[in-house]
Amino acid sequence: MSAFIGELLVYLGGAIWMGYLVLRFISTERKPMIIDGTRWAVVGLGMLVLGTSIPVIGAVRFLHSTQTMTEALRTGLLDLHIGRMFLVVYFSALLLLLVLAWRKQLSVILAVVTIPLWVGIAGTSHAAAKYGALGWTLQFSHFLCVTAWIGVVFWLAIGARSTEHWSAFLSWFSPFARIAFTGVILSGVLLMQLAIPLERYTNLWGVPYGQALLLKHILLLPLLFYAFCNGTLVRRRLRFDSAYDPRPLLRMESIILVLLFIASASLSRLEQPTLAQLPVSAPAGDGWILMIGIVTLPLLVLGYRRHAIGVLLSLFSVSLIYLGLLATG
Repeated sequence: MSAFIGELLVYLGGAIWMGYLVLRFISTERKPMIIDGTRWAVVGLGMLVLGTSIPVIGAVRFLHSTQTMTEALRTGLLDLHIGRMFLVVYFSALLLLLVLAWRKQLSVILAVVTIPLWVGIAGTSHAAAKYGALGWTLQFSHFLCVTAWIGVVFWLAIGARSTEHWSAFLSWFSPFARIAFTGVILSGVLLMQLAIPLERYTNLWGVPYGQALLLKHILLLPLLFYAFCNGTLVRRRLRFDSAYDPRPLLRMESIILVLLFIASASLSRLEQPTLAQLPVSAPAGDGWILMIGIVTLPLLVLGYRRHAIGVLLSLFSVSLIYLGLLATG
């Protein structure tokens, strides 16, 4: 459970910080008025430090069973790879706090210092530990794309104080989100390919790790619907109805994004299987549950105006497709 909490804190804290950082580079004419989120950005940095410290604390506690606390701390922080990466995260976050306190308008410096912070976070991943520089690079790219895209959504959903300049915001955010989403998919596929060949993907569904991974992937489907709404339907409606408020739609999208983070964090609690541990064949069912789930996907458009209905339909459709794929393989 502690690993799950740590991963969730890292994802949420990373999104909060990166969304804050990205929006600092956007002029006021190209984004709605947003609250001064410096305090929340500091909270995000704190979540990153706390989340990456949890596995280090576990390692130090284990070492303390055979060493003194001083020796266990030295070994855990200086000798273990995860400890050294935590120190990179800690001192990078500390430097960011100092810059915010000194000259918080220095956005370029904040961006530069964020690079080692993200490098340290990527270095704590299983991919970096198992696959070296390639896994490290892919995890860095994956985390960067995820937090940049989702972080902006969070900030606009919660922190936007008006809908002024919303069309101007969508003019740059829609392509930005498409690029980030593509980066998430490509880096995610390549990370999975390092461990399990894509042709064995369906065999993964026979083990808990693969089932959690499948749920994470299916949760991307309703996000495509929200991307279509925000990138097309909302932009069209704003041309004819300047009083329209798109923030509730973003808040509903944020719910799905939090569920995506939860699904991602749950993978940290499960052991990644080897090829030898995968079932030879996947289960076979009649597929009717899967068909119902696919048929209900277009109904998500009903949630464009009734936002709560959209979330409920999203969860209903995701659940049916998930169960249907597990049944049919």
